[in-house]
Amino acid sequence: MFAAVAAVATTLGTAALIQVFAPPAQPWVYFPGVPQVSTDQVLKNETVEELSPRVDAAMAQIRAAITAEFGFEWVKKGEDEVIRESNRFRGTSLLNTYDSATWQTTQTLRSEADKKKAVAIVTKIMVERGFGTPELQNIAGPDGLPEFGGFTLATQGRWVLAGEPPEVSRGSLQFTILDLSQDRTGSLAARSAQGVAAYGWEPEYLSIAYHGDFMLREADRAEFERRAEIYRGHIQPVPGRNTD
Repeated sequence: MFAAVAAVATTLGTAALIQVFAPPAQPWVYFPGVPQVSTDQVLKNETVEELSPRVDAAMAQIRAAITAEFGFEWVKKGEDEVIRESNRFRGTSLLNTYDSATWQTTQTLRSEADKKKAVAIVTKIMVERGFGTPELQNIAGPDGLPEFGGFTLATQGRWVLAGEPPEVSRGSLQFTILDLSQDRTGSLAARSAQGVAAYGWEPEYLSIAYHGDFMLREADRAEFERRAEIYRGHIQPVPGRNTD
């Protein structure tokens, strides 16, 4: 009896191993996902259509709150962009990067007290809207010079607050303050000039935008699930370059 059970278990184990190491029915170039995120997690995550209304609502509330406090006007830069991503196996996945339009003010804040007040206002809204526990991304010391323009938060010309939604969403909502009067090296001014030339950005600003990745569109969900099933249980090959 036990020998028969063991034989069946061994047979099933061997069959499973054969499937794992055997190539799937279609080459990996057609894989609809990416190695970085499991198929099950992709299906649990919010689609672009589920997340974007939450992003729009949060950004609208932030704009209204900043205007009420500081009297700043906002301008919209660009439009929402949803772009297909490489599957890292020299093919194109069904997943996308999602970049919202960027909203910028036509003025900026100079005092540390006002910047902290703005960060507090935006943090409260991000939390209320379900964008995690926002944190300033600034780095102190010499490493902070190139990215933020100074050694300490008080002397840095670029402040970046990021709020990440729950695990079922990808990306982060970012609130940025750019104050070139605190640019110690000229790196912030140079980057600002590039943004003005390339995207029509304001030279100095408060901005709000969202960046997400590896997200499905609602219309692709069923197709993703169907195609991903072909590869379930198979060992993935070594991914190619991100640009493949």
